[in-house]
Amino acid sequence: MQDIIEAIIHKAPVLDLTVHVGRSALCLGDRVDLHLLADGRVGVVCKVRRRGFLFTRLAARQIGVLGRRASEIVAPALERGEALRVRIVGLTPEHLASDGRADVGISVFGNPRLRIAHAIPAEGMPDAPDAADT
Repeated sequence: MQDIIEAIIHKAPVLDLTVHVGRSALCLGDRVDLHLLADGRVGVVCKVRRRGFLFTRLAARQIGVLGRRASEIVAPALERGEALRVRIVGLTPEHLASDGRADVGISVFGNPRLRIAHAIPAEGMPDAPDAADT
């Protein structure tokens, strides 16, 4: 039986890009892997074009990291080893950006309980009034 998956994050920006997006051969819809880093952030790994002496090939490389809020949502699922479907949904190469800075956005699909658990923060929630108080 298959589990139901829903969008956990519709579009999250990839921060601290380490590749030249225009030369990397990234495309919309490409598969992305997420990995927990030692500092608690979530690394974004894609297959990018690597130039050799004579040939070019695709190799897995970390292209950046997720922001703090997106990392908080995804990290528990990565720690438990849950299956996530992650794809590139936004891509602006350097030569098309008005300020010359590339932009990559990803979406994350997974078990819907991840989305529900992070939709309402646990701390700061007002307590429900008791029936005796009314």
